[in-house]
Amino acid sequence: MSNDSHTDPSIVALGSPRSSPAYKYLLYAGLFMLLGISFLIFLGRERQSFAGRQIPDLDLKPLLNATDVPTELIAKSDYVLLHFWGTWCGPCVQEYPDIIKLQRKYAEDSRVAILSVSCGTTTPESTEELEFNTKIFVQGVGGDLPVYCDPAMYSRIQVANIIGRTGFAYPTSLLLDKNRKIVDAWIGSTGPGELERAIEKALKTPSPVAAP
Repeated sequence: MSNDSHTDPSIVALGSPRSSPAYKYLLYAGLFMLLGISFLIFLGRERQSFAGRQIPDLDLKPLLNATDVPTELIAKSDYVLLHFWGTWCGPCVQEYPDIIKLQRKYAEDSRVAILSVSCGTTTPESTEELEFNTKIFVQGVGGDLPVYCDPAMYSRIQVANIIGRTGFAYPTSLLLDKNRKIVDAWIGSTGPGELERAIEKALKTPSPVAAP
């Protein structure tokens, strides 16, 4: 209903505002809420559209506390959480403690592998600088688990092509099956426990059969 129907004409004639600041605040808040809901719906549909797409071979290298070859981890695990992040990225830094929790929870579970991929800001990336910055950050948050890198950005380019993006957003997380098919995807940071719930949901489904 228009606010004009509640306005005293004599007051308007004196030059008072036709709507109060409180009314405008509520209107703007409602619009922002509507936009936020629409954006969340869009993200949900976008995530669903990624499911089933296959990621090509990845070119990840051990960076910190890592010796296993990522392709071997993917092959022997039912599910892999592939997490791209950077020490320079605010949302990544806030989310990373959850990644550490997941790495520790599934450290002894052969069905799940957590591939944490630290990313720099230059192309090509300086592996020495990336390792130094990653080590300082990870030690600061109490982490001592494997971290990988994508020095030539090959893996990120493959992911961007598959999900149809011209750029790459940080953080980006992909839950893959052993055939490198996307089970779920998150572009941007996730909510508390969101990644763990997705992994647990996947583990309750029949294990994927490796492609011949």
